[in-house]
Amino acid sequence: MNSEAGIRLYLEATYDALTEALLEYTCVMPVSLITIGKMALLAPGKVLRAVAEMRQGGGDVLPSPLPRWPLYVILAYRTGIGSQRQDNWRAALPGAVAVEIAMAAADLLDELTDDDPSPILAQYGPGQALNTGSLMLVMAQQVLLHAVPGLGERALAALGALQEMLVEAAVGQHLDMLYGSMAADEVTLDMSVGITEKKAGALLAGAFRVGALLSGAEPPVVDLLTRMGREMGGIAQIINDIQDVLPASELPDDIPLEVGGEGSGRPERKTDLRLRKRTLPIVFTLRDDSPEPNVLQTAFRDPTGIAKIDEEELRQVVVTAGGVQFANLIIEVHNQNILQILGELEELRPGVREILSPLLPLAQSAEQ
Repeated sequence: MNSEAGIRLYLEATYDALTEALLEYTCVMPVSLITIGKMALLAPGKVLRAVAEMRQGGGDVLPSPLPRWPLYVILAYRTGIGSQRQDNWRAALPGAVAVEIAMAAADLLDELTDDDPSPILAQYGPGQALNTGSLMLVMAQQVLLHAVPGLGERALAALGALQEMLVEAAVGQHLDMLYGSMAADEVTLDMSVGITEKKAGALLAGAFRVGALLSGAEPPVVDLLTRMGREMGGIAQIINDIQDVLPASELPDDIPLEVGGEGSGRPERKTDLRLRKRTLPIVFTLRDDSPEPNVLQTAFRDPTGIAKIDEEELRQVVVTAGGVQFANLIIEVHNQNILQILGELEELRPGVREILSPLLPLAQSAEQ
């Protein structure tokens, strides 16, 4: 079931379950509101768009980017359910749908918070975006609530995990914005790590926990899967943070350049540097204790400093000061933690490495 055909089956089933869940709202929502919600759910990397494209292409090739949020839930469920009941994975679909809707809402609210280029914001404005994102968070919870008659206490436990995930992620978003207004030397590395744990870490941990709780797994298995999600979330966030500060000449070939500004035909990209984000590579560079302040320290100490300095110069300083190297070391720590968790899970659920293999390319490469 972890072949490409199996993954396509998971995505197809999530697509169908999500479509069915959305149909329940057609009688209570105006067409205009449904249209905005569909735009959010059809964004790149979302299951509605990916499966539609996959079907148009004949269904033989996995979509890229691969919608991972439903897979986190379904594969965590398969791990938790045990080898004797692997064919019952469809019971995880309410959780997969709920997490997919919640993450589409979170992406929309994140675009609003960071003033990122967004077709919804451009077409409908921030008020409608905020209202739609808030509505979708409620819808995600209702999906699991509606699953209670069939799944009983497991659905309620999964609903609680989803709510805890959203609360922790909201706290992380608050801290992310708060730290951006603090002085250059006020945010420590521990504080920056805390943001990562409460944002991406909480989201992936929550997705894994939803799947594990729906499976009815015993607490040690649920806790291990939750920990694995948090570690994977840390890796995903730090990779994103590194890509955001790398000079254009050092970006991997498969990372598209998002150039914007006057004459480009696109809005200027709001990068972590322009937004004064306190990601790990940036905070490491800001806390450099060299005798002379580096360019990034000088820029962050002046409220208008970022605009006065070429951003590529700031990126190069992050690399030279060791910010990217430090972030990569933290990724390796997360990888080693994942390998340890896998070992503990294997003792409780033999075969777990195979079940989770589509989600573990980083951990597998570290092991090799």
